[in-house]
Amino acid sequence: MMKRHTLSMLSCAAVLAALGGCATAGPALEGRLDANLGTAVRANIAAQAVAPTAKQKADTYIPSDPNRAALARKNYREGKVEAPVPVNASGD
Repeated sequence: MMKRHTLSMLSCAAVLAALGGCATAGPALEGRLDANLGTAVRANIAAQAVAPTAKQKADTYIPSDPNRAALARKNYREGKVEAPVPVNASGD
């Protein structure tokens, strides 16, 4: 058992030493990347983003409905709140 463990450790050390020769001092792709790398991603993000208008930026206040809030508190106190239904990723 001890020989197997020693042999295993020596083989791991040999593999790590061999892989160390594959390492580079700097980034492997330095200077070899295309200048347009990422352009498609940036274009997709820009296409899906909606810039708000000046009016939309200025009007962020959404008034609450006091009657609805009072009803929600009343239902909570009386135990009439529906328990959430658990959902999993498979849709079961």
